[in-house]
Amino acid sequence: MADRTHRSSRTRRNVLKATGAASVVATTGLAGCLGGDSDGDGNGDGDTTADSGDSTTDGGGGGGGGASSIEVTGVWSGEEQESFGEVMSYVESEAGVEIEYFPRDTDSLLTGTLMDYESGVAAADIVVMPSPARIVSDAQNGHLAPVGDAWNPDDFAVDPSRVTVDGEVYAAPFKMDLKPGFWYRQSFFDEHGLSEPSNYDEFTSLLDSIASIEGVDAPIASGNGTGWPLSDLMEGFFMRQEDGAQLQQGLINGEASFTDDRVRAAFDEVKALHEEGYFSQMRDFGVQYEYFWDGSTPLYFMGSFTTAQDAVEDASDLGVFRLPGVEGIASSVNWFTVPTYSERVDTARDALSSFVSAEGQRQWVELGGFVPSNTQVPSDAYQSEVMSQLPELAAEVTVVPDLDDALGNPFQQEFWSVLKGLWASPDTPTSDIVSALDEAHENTLEA
Repeated sequence: MADRTHRSSRTRRNVLKATGAASVVATTGLAGCLGGDSDGDGNGDGDTTADSGDSTTDGGGGGGGGASSIEVTGVWSGEEQESFGEVMSYVESEAGVEIEYFPRDTDSLLTGTLMDYESGVAAADIVVMPSPARIVSDAQNGHLAPVGDAWNPDDFAVDPSRVTVDGEVYAAPFKMDLKPGFWYRQSFFDEHGLSEPSNYDEFTSLLDSIASIEGVDAPIASGNGTGWPLSDLMEGFFMRQEDGAQLQQGLINGEASFTDDRVRAAFDEVKALHEEGYFSQMRDFGVQYEYFWDGSTPLYFMGSFTTAQDAVEDASDLGVFRLPGVEGIASSVNWFTVPTYSERVDTARDALSSFVSAEGQRQWVELGGFVPSNTQVPSDAYQSEVMSQLPELAAEVTVVPDLDDALGNPFQQEFWSVLKGLWASPDTPTSDIVSALDEAHENTLEA
C-alpha cells in the first residue's frame, strides 16, 4: 500500500434520497462555470470523452493484478486523510490495485486541475471534485471519461443527472457533506448552563451569554481559507428568510437574484451580529477548530465532517443545532471523476466502483465525519450519536444544494471574496455587497 504520509433504516434511506434529490437543482445550463470552457463559448465537445482506457497502458486494465497502481487527489488532509486511507486500503484489497493519495487545498484543486486539463495532463487518475458545475464543464470540454457503468443510481441518494452530459454520466458520488448548523461542545453548555435556542431571540440571547463567559474571544468561530466556510454560514442566513429554501434554490437556477430583499435582509442580520462583536477573527477553518474546542469560540457553523477534525478530541461531546428559523440546510457531494488523460482509465474506473460501494463507504462512516451517498450503508455503521442524528435533523427541513458549489465561477470566487471583505470591514454597505454579487451571479448564469 502506498505511503499514507503523502498522500439506517428505511427512514434514513428516504432522508438520504431526499438529500441527494434536492441537490439536482439547476446543474444543466451552468456548464461554463468555474472557467472549464477555455474559449468561453460554452460549447465543449462531449464526443472527445470516449473511454480512453482501451488504448492506454493500463497495467492489464480493470482490477487485474497487483502491479496496477493509480493516483487520487482530493482536499482531505489530517484526520480526514487518515480516514480516507482506510477506504483506500479496502479498495486496494478489493480491486487489486495500489493507490497513492495527494491532498490539495480547495483553490489548488479547482484551479490547478483545470490548468492541467487544458494542457492535456491528468492531475491524477481519480480527481475528487466538489462542484457538479465544474464536472459538467470538464465533461463538455473532453477532460473526463464517462463512469456511469461504475455505479447504480438506485443504490444512491444522489441523482446522476447532476453530472450527465449528452446521456453519459461523468462522476460517481462518494462522501456527502450536510451543513446542519452550529456545532458546540455539550460539556461547555452544561458547565455554563446553556441550551440550544428555539428561536432567533433565544439565539441572540445565547450569543450574549457566551460573550460574557471568561476565556471566550467571541461566540461564533469565523472559519476561513479560500472563503468557503463563511459562505456556508451566509447561506444559513439566506435560508432563515421567508421561503428561504426556495430562495436558495432560486438563486441556483436563476429564478431569484441577489437584489432580492431577502438577500439584503440576510446580510443585514450578519452585519448586526458583527456590530455586537459576535464573530471571531478569521482563521483557517482547520485551525479554527482548535479555538472552538478549547472554548475560545464555542459555536462553529460547519459541516458533517466536524467529527473527523484533528482538534475534536471526543466526538461524543459534540452537539449541533440549526440556525433558528431556517427552512433548509445545504448539502454538497464529493464526486469521483476520471480524467481522459489518465494512462489507467479502466483501472481507475474499477477502483472508483469499489470506492463508492456500500462497503467502501462504510469504512469511513465507522470512523466518523462521513455521511454516505450510498443508501445501502447500514445505520448501525455510525459510531457517533451526533452523526446518526444528522439525517433526522435534515428531514425536518428542506435539503438544498450548496449555493456556490452549484453555481461555480465566476460567482463562487466573487462570493468568497465579498464575504472575506465583509468580515474584514463589517461596515461595508449592503448595497455594495449585493451589487457585486448580482453582477457575478448574472455572469455565471449567462456563461
